Amino acid sequence: MCSALELGYVPAPCRVHLYNPCMDGHTLRQTYLEYFRREGHEVLASSGLVPDDPTLLFTSAGMVQFKDIFWGRVSPRCSRATTCQKCMRTTDIERVGTTAYHHTFFEMLGNFSFGDYFKHGAITLAWKFLVDELGLDPRRLWVSVYEQDDEARSIWVDEIGVPAERVVRLGKEENWWGPVGESGPCGPDSEIFWDWGEAFSCGPRCAGPACECSRFSELWNLVFMQFAAHPDGTFSELDRKGVDTGMGLERTAAVLQGVMSDFDTDLFAPVIQAVEALAGDTSKREGQELRSRNVIADHIRALVFLVADGVLPANEAQGYVLRRVLRRTVRAADRLSLPEGALAKLVPVVVDALGEVYPEIVERRALAEQVISREEQSFRRTLRSGEAQLRSELGKLGANEELPGSTVFELYDTYGFPLELTEEIAAEEGVSVDRAGFEREMERQRARSRKAVQTETAGAAEAADEEVIETEFVGYDRLACEGELVRVVIAGSEGTRGGVQGEEQRLFFRVTPFYAEGGGQTADTGWVENLSRSGRAEVTDVQHSPQGIAHTARVVQGAFRSGDNCRLQVDEKRRRAVERAHTATHLLHAALREVVGAHAIQAGSWVGPEEMRFDYTHFAALSDEQQAQVEKRAFASVLSDVDVSIRWMSLEDALASGAMAHFEEEYRGKDEVRVIEVPGISCELCGGTHVRRTGEIGPLAILAEEAVGSGARRIRALVGEKARAYLASLREERARLAERIGVPEAEVEAGVQRLLEDLKAAQGQVASLEEKLTAVEAERMTQSAEDICGVRVIGSVVEGGAERAKLLADALVVRLGRSAVILGTKSGDRAVLVAKVSDVPQVSAGDMVRVAAQRVGGKGGGRPTFAQGGGPEAASLPEAVRDGVEHVRAALKSA
Repeated sequence: MCSALELGYVPAPCRVHLYNPCMDGHTLRQTYLEYFRREGHEVLASSGLVPDDPTLLFTSAGMVQFKDIFWGRVSPRCSRATTCQKCMRTTDIERVGTTAYHHTFFEMLGNFSFGDYFKHGAITLAWKFLVDELGLDPRRLWVSVYEQDDEARSIWVDEIGVPAERVVRLGKEENWWGPVGESGPCGPDSEIFWDWGEAFSCGPRCAGPACECSRFSELWNLVFMQFAAHPDGTFSELDRKGVDTGMGLERTAAVLQGVMSDFDTDLFAPVIQAVEALAGDTSKREGQELRSRNVIADHIRALVFLVADGVLPANEAQGYVLRRVLRRTVRAADRLSLPEGALAKLVPVVVDALGEVYPEIVERRALAEQVISREEQSFRRTLRSGEAQLRSELGKLGANEELPGSTVFELYDTYGFPLELTEEIAAEEGVSVDRAGFEREMERQRARSRKAVQTETAGAAEAADEEVIETEFVGYDRLACEGELVRVVIAGSEGTRGGVQGEEQRLFFRVTPFYAEGGGQTADTGWVENLSRSGRAEVTDVQHSPQGIAHTARVVQGAFRSGDNCRLQVDEKRRRAVERAHTATHLLHAALREVVGAHAIQAGSWVGPEEMRFDYTHFAALSDEQQAQVEKRAFASVLSDVDVSIRWMSLEDALASGAMAHFEEEYRGKDEVRVIEVPGISCELCGGTHVRRTGEIGPLAILAEEAVGSGARRIRALVGEKARAYLASLREERARLAERIGVPEAEVEAGVQRLLEDLKAAQGQVASLEEKLTAVEAERMTQSAEDICGVRVIGSVVEGGAERAKLLADALVVRLGRSAVILGTKSGDRAVLVAKVSDVPQVSAGDMVRVAAQRVGGKGGGRPTFAQGGGPEAASLPEAVRDGVEHVRAALKSA
């Protein structure tokens, strides 16, 4: 009997009945969305893999983009929605490739109700889709419900007609969702399973859908957001109940196509075939080879989509996950003996298969190829370093000893060195590996990760309990307005009493002209004047928070209370300076893409008053010529003094018009997006503030171009008055330099060149004189050489520092022939010792220095023929040299 954990490719004669043989994965996706569109749902686009949520690394389910709606923070724009969401999960990454259905990247079909239909509607819609639209045999469908959810069970049995014996009650571990943290929305869920038949059961004691055997495949999970959980452990009914469902596209496609492994569906077929072609072996794969093939097929999809959504290799957060996934892929490729560099060749296969549905992977195909290729090369260098470290650790152990689990884990965690490879190399040295210790370290790491996630999400849930203040931003059109002060939060206080003079507080208004930090742009600063009572506060920061837009302010006069009417005034001079820098980043971005290529895409930015940092995707430093070209092109756009066009339109219309959306997930679900266009030069989605005409930017100067990570570069630049001041400082510096070297400003470069040539000639003369002086000194010192057992020995303290001592030692052994020399000198306040031995195998220069260095309070060592060392006690150099000579004497006489 086959287990789903063991099943790989199933030959056609062994495949089970195809229930809908014509429905491939793409058709299933479209059929689902079209079905729910007909049922009154708004079809929404997938959000990005990196959510705008600090508590989550990745979008792991369809409901993530609707989280604020379910939490009650924002109102829904529609009562029913449906999506096909691209998702990323790594909680079970070790199981990917070993099972038929675990994945890192996958697509989740979902339908959602925001206060519209509830259990009856969700169950009816799901059953109708599976049976009527997909044509699945209802006799092969099983259902699980929460053990206390009589309502859901009654709907399944009494209204849908599912036999009671195929509707099983399960506990909270199986059929309950939430809350995230200690409070928030939660509720029972109901899952629908496909029954592959008793032939795939684990036996008579099979536990049904709750069993881990291969008989049942979960198709769909219907979550009923019914309750609000409270910190004291109690529950109350939600006023607006909701439904969140999720159906795995890959798993459902497997059922429709009659295969028990997702990897045997048409969704994976192109990449599987490409991997097989690269491996050059079309024979049926089993065991480790099959798992490796499936790991590559899964992970390469994840890598392409992560890069397309702006994730680049890093040592933390999403970038660390990408790096880990890529390293697993490289190891799997090695197990299949794929040639180095083969992984990048799989990127076009993924793009061809899914690019029509997700155009972002088409746009960033070249970038994905570069990231994968370069990171693979880097990892292979790391592997070599890891192997060197492993062999160093093994060198400390004898045969039949055990390599500690903590060491194995460090190799895995720091170098990405696989456990299996560690075991293989250790076995060659006759050393066993503490696998149990390694697993304990791995579990500790997982526990730390789980704790971090729980802490973050709990904090988010607690923040969600406070009322959200909807603040209207009017700062695009005006820099001052009047508005009601709704809430005052004192720094360090849990209360919301009024603020008084000297205190720092957070102020929440119904309307504001202050730009809250976001999209890389720094927050506005300015003033708030209390019109209801005496009060004035300096606004130093403005941030988005779970409770609304928070204005951090310091009260400089009077007081502020909730309900006060206030006048809010933005610092206009500073705002205009920020606007100049922000529009300049758009011009720099456009210039970069012209100079280095379309793969140069914004990866982050910081925009302040007349200064900026702009991060972009690229794999090499800009040449001086390229940097000059970027600056020239960007400044040409300034000189053209073009009108900056600002328009509001739907995301779909904006993308269709050619607008670039670097972080597209930030705009998903919004009725309108803001398009900033410099006609003929740049067109981007952007929520920041900008100049009216490019000529307002003024001078533009690039300060530096530097690396900020693997595959990412950064430009630092100034504009406006700061750029003028910077250029003026360069001019003044040039004038001072011209004066110092005695040439006109126009001839500074030539003057410096002449000075360098003169310096080089002088250095040559000095070197020649030093060589002659060294020869004279060496000749003189040979007269004092002591003959010990036929070896000429010299020990002396000399002037001139370490380099001159080395030159003297070289000159002495050339003149003395068979000899041993030890010289002492000072470098600053420290003692330096140099030893040289020629044709005396009984004496080691390293030993001479080690003995002598003890006298000056230090240490040293080196090769038998040359060594150096030193210490802090320079006054003891004569004694140290004598110790070195005595060591030679003893060594020769004992030989």
